[in-house]
Amino acid sequence: MALTTVATAAAVCMVIWVSSGYEALHQTYDDYADLALGRYELAIAPISAADTDFVAPEVLPQLRRDPAVRAVEPMWANRFGVRTDAASAGDGTFNPTASSGSPTRGPGTGPLARLPSMMFLALDSDVSPFDIIAGTWIDMSASTAPQVVLRQDVAAQRGLDIDDFITVELPRPGLNGESQLDLRVVGIVSAPALMGAEAVGIPMLTPSTGEAFIATPVAERIAGRSSQISLLGVAVNPDADITSFRFGWAPRLSGYATPLQFQEAFEIEEALDQASAAENVKLQTYAATGVAMLVAMLVIYCTLSMGVSERTRQYAILRAVVFTRRQIGWLILIEAFVLGTLGLVAGIAIGWMLLQIVESVFAGLLHHGVGFGANSLLLAGIAGIGGALLAAIVPAYRAIRVKPVDAMAPRQESVMEASIHWPLVTLAVILISVTPLLALVIPLHQTSIAWAMGIGFACAALGFILITPPTVILIDRWLSPIFSRVFRIDPKLVSSQITSNVWRAVGASLSLAFGLSLFIGIQVWGFTMLQAFIPGDWVPDAIVMMEPGLPPDRVAEFAALPDVDASRCLPLVVEQPRLAGDPTDSAARASVVRQDNVVIVGLDPLGAFGGETPLLKLEWTAGDPVAAVERMKQGHACVVPNHFLVEAGLEIGDTITLDPPRNAGQRCVYEIVGGVELPGWHWQTKLTGLRTRTHRAAALVFADYESVAEDFDLNSASHIWFSCDHDDAVDWTQLEQSAQTLVASLRSVEASPDGEAAGDVNVVPVQQIRDHLDGAARRWIWVTSCVPLTALLIACLGVLNVMLASVRARRWEFGVMRAIGITRSELTRAILVEGILIAFVAIVLSLGFGILSGWFGCVMAQHISFFGGLHPPLMIPWLPILGAITLVLLLGILSAAWPAVSIGRARPMELLQTGSETG
Repeated sequence: MALTTVATAAAVCMVIWVSSGYEALHQTYDDYADLALGRYELAIAPISAADTDFVAPEVLPQLRRDPAVRAVEPMWANRFGVRTDAASAGDGTFNPTASSGSPTRGPGTGPLARLPSMMFLALDSDVSPFDIIAGTWIDMSASTAPQVVLRQDVAAQRGLDIDDFITVELPRPGLNGESQLDLRVVGIVSAPALMGAEAVGIPMLTPSTGEAFIATPVAERIAGRSSQISLLGVAVNPDADITSFRFGWAPRLSGYATPLQFQEAFEIEEALDQASAAENVKLQTYAATGVAMLVAMLVIYCTLSMGVSERTRQYAILRAVVFTRRQIGWLILIEAFVLGTLGLVAGIAIGWMLLQIVESVFAGLLHHGVGFGANSLLLAGIAGIGGALLAAIVPAYRAIRVKPVDAMAPRQESVMEASIHWPLVTLAVILISVTPLLALVIPLHQTSIAWAMGIGFACAALGFILITPPTVILIDRWLSPIFSRVFRIDPKLVSSQITSNVWRAVGASLSLAFGLSLFIGIQVWGFTMLQAFIPGDWVPDAIVMMEPGLPPDRVAEFAALPDVDASRCLPLVVEQPRLAGDPTDSAARASVVRQDNVVIVGLDPLGAFGGETPLLKLEWTAGDPVAAVERMKQGHACVVPNHFLVEAGLEIGDTITLDPPRNAGQRCVYEIVGGVELPGWHWQTKLTGLRTRTHRAAALVFADYESVAEDFDLNSASHIWFSCDHDDAVDWTQLEQSAQTLVASLRSVEASPDGEAAGDVNVVPVQQIRDHLDGAARRWIWVTSCVPLTALLIACLGVLNVMLASVRARRWEFGVMRAIGITRSELTRAILVEGILIAFVAIVLSLGFGILSGWFGCVMAQHISFFGGLHPPLMIPWLPILGAITLVLLLGILSAAWPAVSIGRARPMELLQTGSETG
C-alpha cells in the first residue's frame, strides 16, 4: 500500500508540474501576444521598402467589407527631426506615476536636448493600438496644442514624461512661416520595439515600428502634404480563422498596383508562434495527464491483481458466508478508490511544496508566479482517481468470478498459464498489422486522418498488450538458460521464474514497457522529422551574404581567396515572389511546404548542376541534369524540389507563374525541367537571408542567373555560394574578414551617419547551420522525453511492488530450497535474474511498439502537421535508445534487489514457518 501510494503520488506530481508550467507559460505568452500585436492581429504594408510605395486607398473598403474583419486602421509613417524639452532628459528612466511637466512651463523653454529623428505613425483612431500605461490617448477633436503619445522604451531613453514637449522640425516652412511645431506628450503606451528585421534583410513596418503616435492632420501639417497610407492595422473577428483569412487575401494583395503583403514575419508571426507554443504546452499537459493516469492504473492494477490472487480463499469464504458478487466487486473498487485518493492527496501536497520552492528560488524569472489553479487540480484528480478506477476493472471481474467452493480447493498454478495461445497471437498480429496498412496501403482523406491515427495507435497498443503473455513465455524459455550460465545458477532454479505467474509478470513488464516505448516513439518521431530540416550533403560548404550586392563579374576575385574552391563558387540573385494561382492550395491549409510563395535563386546552371564537380550534388527524382542545364541556358526554366511537385500536382514540362514583387502584373513563367531532393533547404534559406520577403516559403527554386536578374530587377549578386578546396578545418572568421576587405574594395561604400561603413558581409558555414539546428532540436526532443522517463521511474515502484508480492507468495518454497541445500547467494541471484527477465520483456515490447508508433506518427504527420509534407526516411537514434534500454535493465535489477536481499538474509526456519498457505 505504501509503494502504491508513493507511485500514484509521483504520477500526480508529474501532472501538477506540467500543468502548472502550462498555466504560467500561457499567462506569459498571452501577455507577450497582447503586447506585440496590440489591438491588431495582422498588419499590411507594401512589399517593397521604398519610401515612395504606399497602400492603395481602394484596399480599405474592400477589407472592411470582409466579414472576418473587425476593424481596419490606416497609418502614415514619417520620420521627422525632433528636439525635446524634458526635465529628466538623459537619465534613461521613466516613472509612469510621476509627471515632470508643469502647467506654467511653456514649450520651448528649459534645457533642449537635440536628439536624432523619430519615426511618427499618424492615424485617426480614437482608440490606442496599444495599452496606455500613463496619461491618455490622443484627443482627435482637441483644438489645443498638438498632442503626441510615445512608446514606453522611447520615453525612457529620451527622458520624457507626461506634459513634456517635443519640438518637431518642419521639412518646409508652414503656412505661417514657422519652422518647428511643439507637441505635448499626453500618453505613454506599452509596445515592443521592432528588433532584428534589418539583420536578415527583410524590411518591416508594423504598428510598433512607430516611436511616436500623432493625429493625421498634425502629420499633414508637419510634412506639408496630404496623408498617404503606409500601413494598415487589421483587427480580425474572434471567431474568424486567421490563417484562412491571411492566405485567402495574400494573392489579392499582390495584385494591386503597389503589391502588398501581410507583415507577420517577426513580431506578429512570433506572437502567433508563441500562442502556438502555448497550445503545444497545453497538449503536453493533456498528454502528461494521460501518461500519469496510465502509470497510476498499471501500478494500482498490479497491487489489486496481486491482492486478488493472494486472497482468493478469503473472497470464496466471504461468498460462502454472506457477500454477493456485487459486494465483492464494490470491495475491490473501494480499495482502488482509497489507493487513488491517498496518492492524489499526497501528490497534491508534494507538488504544491515543490512549486513553492521553485517560485521562491526563481522569483526573478517567473514574472507571473507558478500556476496552480483549478485546472491543475482537475487534471491531477483525473490522473489519480481515474487511473485507480480503471485499474480496478479487471481485478474486480476476477474477484466476482470466485466461487464459494474455491475456498476448499488448493491453489495451483495452472499449466495453461504457461502455454502460448496461438489464436491470441494471431489476433495480436492482425491488430499490429492495421497500423502499417493505414500508413501505406489504405488511401486516407484529410477528414479521416484523425480517425486513422486513433485507430492505428489503439490497434498497435492493444496488439502489443495481447502479445505480452507469449513474449513472457518465450523470453523465459530462451533467456533463462543463458542467464543461468551467466550467473552460475542451476538451470532448474531459474526455469519458469517469470512464467510461474504469467499475469503477474505481464503487469510488471507492461509497467516498464509503457514509459520506455513512449520514450523510443518520441525519439524515433523527433529525429525522423528532424532529418527533413537538417541541410544535406547537397549544400555547398558555405554561403556569403552581402549588403549591398556585388557585380557578378567581380566574383572571380572572391574565388581567388584562400580556402575557396574557384571551380565551385557561384554568385546568386535571390527573390521571394508569390505564386500565381496558389498551386499548393495554401489558403485551404497552410503548412511548411504549402505556402503561396517560393524562394527563387538565379545561378549559372552549368556550374550548379553540370560537369564532374557541380556546386550542388543533387539527387534527381525527375528529369536529368544534362537536359535540365541545356534547357535552363535558354532561359525561364527551373529545377524544383520533389515535394513541391507532389504538393502542387505538377510534372516535368509544366510551368509555374510568379508575381514579381516590384512589378505587379508583369508575371513571369518558368518551365519545370527537373525535380530534386533538397533535405534541409528550409533552414538553409532561413539562416542565410535567402527569404527576402517573409519567413515561410513553399520551395527553393533554381533558375538561370540572367532570367531571375531581369525578371525581378536584381542588378547585383546578393549571395555567393561556394565550397572549400580542401577537407581540413577552415578559419571562417579569417575568411569572413578577407571577404569583407575584398568586397569593400570592389564597390562604393556609403558612409552612415555614425561614420561606419554601410553594408555588411557575412560568411555562414553549412556545418554551423547543422550544428545549430541539431543542438536545438536535441534539447527539445529530450525535454519532451522527460515525461516518459519520469513515467518509467514511477513504474519502477510498481515493479518493485510486484517483486515483493512475488517473493512473499513463495517464501515457503524458498524455505524448502534453502533446506535442501540452495545457498543464500544462489537464491539471491535467482531473484535478480527474475527482475532482468521482466526488464527484457519490457525492452522487446518497447522496441516493437516504440519504433512502430514513431514511424506511424511521422507518416501521419505528413498529412496533418504544419511541418509535414517532406517525407523524410526513418531514423532510429540508437544511442539514446540504448541508453534508455540500459536504464530499464538497471531498474529491473534494482527492483529485484530489495526482495532478493530480504530473502537471502532470512533463515530457512523463518521461511518454512510462513506456511504454504501464503501461496
